[in-house]
Amino acid sequence: MVTNFSSPIKGANGGSCQRLAGYLEKENNQLPPGQQEAFFSSQSDKVSQIEVVTGIDQNGAAQGLKTGQDRFYTFTIDPSQKELAHIGGDPDKLRDYTRAVMENYAANFGKGIESRELVWYAKIEYSRHHAHDDKAVQEGAAQKGQPKEGDQAHVHVIVSRFKERQQEGPGCRTERSTSLSPLTNHRQAGGAIGNGFDRVNFIQANEREFDTRFNYPRQQTETFDHARAARSEHQPDRLAAREQAIKAQIDQARPQPQRDQQQDRDRATRPERTPNQEPTQSNYLSR
Repeated sequence: MVTNFSSPIKGANGGSCQRLAGYLEKENNQLPPGQQEAFFSSQSDKVSQIEVVTGIDQNGAAQGLKTGQDRFYTFTIDPSQKELAHIGGDPDKLRDYTRAVMENYAANFGKGIESRELVWYAKIEYSRHHAHDDKAVQEGAAQKGQPKEGDQAHVHVIVSRFKERQQEGPGCRTERSTSLSPLTNHRQAGGAIGNGFDRVNFIQANEREFDTRFNYPRQQTETFDHARAARSEHQPDRLAAREQAIKAQIDQARPQPQRDQQQDRDRATRPERTPNQEPTQSNYLSR
């Protein structure tokens, strides 16, 4: 289960969410009205695009933001195909799970806020297409724009930067409400998260929620912690490769006699190994 803070519409969070909401209607544009997928919220399974834009934009207006500052945030909830198969690809279960994710989102600010106090909307999409930077495209196994195979259901969430305004009377509302940014960690001395948003904790909480809610038997290799550790383990290899590339550039800039002398010195200090011995990470890093 991946929770990814990225937007399909780059650089649009400082204004109206109309472009993003319109983009999320792209699958509906190919379907008859009776088969279209509506937005949903904490309390409703059917919310129109107009209601989404109005709700997010009005809640972010007159909140004291400078031009270009984020007025809303967006992230995706990306179940694996194995997780989707476990819940039978049921869209009602995806909606219920998204509402639980938004409870985790609200709680993660550490301010006693609940999901119903936020202004947020979500939309299930059922297809994905290969991008130019996908590994399959780069290796020639797929083409850019080609649909990805298998169940690709995922959820896009749009959430206002601000807690929902309270009505003070007919036609009146408070001028400003609490600002809530999931992209800033306010750390206290010693590294603890204070009144901020810990994205690692949020992802882990969402993973636990899925497993508990749907009795999912998650393997260790499917966990966020495992993926995070794997990336960390590969870091020394990346650093070593970068170091070797820099050395190669320096060697190429040397005159040939100096280059030959350096290669002789490298061979003299290189550890010996038997013909069938594979280099280990430790002796690879030592070179």
